Amino acid sequence: MAFNPAGLVDLAEQTVRAYIKAASWGERQVFGLIRSGMQIPTAEAPALPQSDAESAENSHDDAQRLDVKMHDLLDRAVGQNTASSRQELFHKILDQIVPDEARIISALSDGSASPLLNVYARTRAGLGVEVVLENMSLIGKTANLALPQLTPMYVSHLLSLGLVESGPEDSSMKDEYEILAADTAVLQAIKTASRGPIPARIEKYTLQLSGLGLELWAAAGGSQERE
Repeated sequence: MAFNPAGLVDLAEQTVRAYIKAASWGERQVFGLIRSGMQIPTAEAPALPQSDAESAENSHDDAQRLDVKMHDLLDRAVGQNTASSRQELFHKILDQIVPDEARIISALSDGSASPLLNVYARTRAGLGVEVVLENMSLIGKTANLALPQLTPMYVSHLLSLGLVESGPEDSSMKDEYEILAADTAVLQAIKTASRGPIPARIEKYTLQLSGLGLELWAAAGGSQERE
């Protein structure tokens, strides 16, 4: 029998058609792609969500900005002397305080001190205390603050900036301590801190300008203004 290539091709085509007919839908799709010469699409890695990409980019930008700021400060430090460094520090400090806090600094700028007290609640076990009122001072009234009820917050902030400091109780201020103890906020704190037979714990101090606070006042020309 003579070799018939055309017959073999026909047989192959018939076999392929039969397989395709019997194959599942998915298999038929793949087979169709193969016959048409197309490549089978492959699964691609999921793209990074835009929000994450932006976050990563922002983080990189922030790091660059911090680096620039740090090197800028170091470059400026090379050309600064003690006086210019102190002046820049004072400018930064003044940017952080509010008018009422400036009034406190002014009231203490003559070197005087003001009564300061803290109120604590004793634990029932007697092994510790809990803060109920801290850094309450008569300076809130003597400095004529616009918001005297915020005196503890103002004093705490000035303490954190190093502009004021606390000292031991001054026995010569007996009358001032009594006036401070009669303040509504102090009375309420004492009532809250007292637990049955266990009385509140009251600690008395004095409040005055620190060395840094006095330097700031002098550098700002405040002493001349008061005169």
